[in-house]
Amino acid sequence: MASPSLTNNTYLINNLSRDLHFKRENILSNESNIILSISCKKNIIVAWKDISHLEAIGNYTMFYFTDGKKLLVSRTMKVFLPKLDAEMFVRIHKSFTINLNYVSQFDIKEEMFVQLRDGSKISISRRKKKEFIDRVRKHFGYSRIS
Repeated sequence: MASPSLTNNTYLINNLSRDLHFKRENILSNESNIILSISCKKNIIVAWKDISHLEAIGNYTMFYFTDGKKLLVSRTMKVFLPKLDAEMFVRIHKSFTINLNYVSQFDIKEEMFVQLRDGSKISISRRKKKEFIDRVRKHFGYSRIS
């Protein structure tokens, strides 16, 4: 009889451990943070406000931070997009997603680019132009952008 009891306790402990892990992840990935899985065993917590932009490089994503640091993660950008703050980040190209809070200037008429505070100049694709304009209007409250 000790054996089934041990099995039930092990099952309960495994479920409790899993539940605690999910609750911990939900608490840590609150409105201002994102959890980046660096590898199978290593995760880091990053504040959204510290990310200036992301670049898709094949099956990898390069995170660019406001302090000039970079982090290459072995996951596609598509994995991270749902985790990012939808109000703050917008995809402007197949390979780039930017933090609207770090836009210093943009041109949507001729060159179609965004320049970030660090000087990075990123092209806006024709397909993403409308979405970018809509998001800039909403984020900054501009109404006269065309």
